Amino acid sequence: MNRKQIGIRLREARENASLSRDAVTANPDIAVSRTTLQQWENGGTEASLETLEKLSKLYNVTPQYLIFGDTSHVSAPSAQASDTVDDEYAYIPAYDIEVSAGNGAVCLGDATATKHLAFRKHWLMARGLNAKSLAALFTKGDSMTPTIPESAVVVINREHTQPLDGKVYVIRIEDRHYVKRIQWLIGGGLRLISDNKFYDPLDITKADMEATDIEVCGQVIHASYDLPD
Repeated sequence: MNRKQIGIRLREARENASLSRDAVTANPDIAVSRTTLQQWENGGTEASLETLEKLSKLYNVTPQYLIFGDTSHVSAPSAQASDTVDDEYAYIPAYDIEVSAGNGAVCLGDATATKHLAFRKHWLMARGLNAKSLAALFTKGDSMTPTIPESAVVVINREHTQPLDGKVYVIRIEDRHYVKRIQWLIGGGLRLISDNKFYDPLDITKADMEATDIEVCGQVIHASYDLPD
């Protein structure tokens, strides 16, 4: 393999994907230092085949292109990606389902996104987030103030559905959605805690969880809202 030519293709593929070196090294799947990445791109050192495969997925090219310069198998971007090839933003689907109150038989399964919210790709990369696993919902009520004010937008990570103590999740109980802080109870139940101390905690026993249609939709990883006038 020609280390110098691979380095040139690595740099060009990264730049074509609108990614900085810091954004690449912040990706937990790559797990290298900025200096190492720079050495690969300068041809000073050589990346492993396993790492080249990971970088090819990140840059939306094939390993054959990075290694051999084979353009006949370069990955074709999707229609949506081609529309935003030079865009520094990822677009997260937003749903009109309201959390703390609202309807919906399943956790977004049958829902249709009414809009998309833009988030910087670098911000997602730095936090190790996959845009395809995220969804935005709108809150109603003041049960989570001051952490999440009324009429805020919350972003949930739908990959994180196994509750951890102290974290905030969107939970569906039958046909209503709630955003609450979670605490495990002895015996396997859950305590749903409101950050607004005016509201009492809601305990769900293990038997209730087995007998009731309950689903953890995802962990809340971001909230945004407008300040009052």
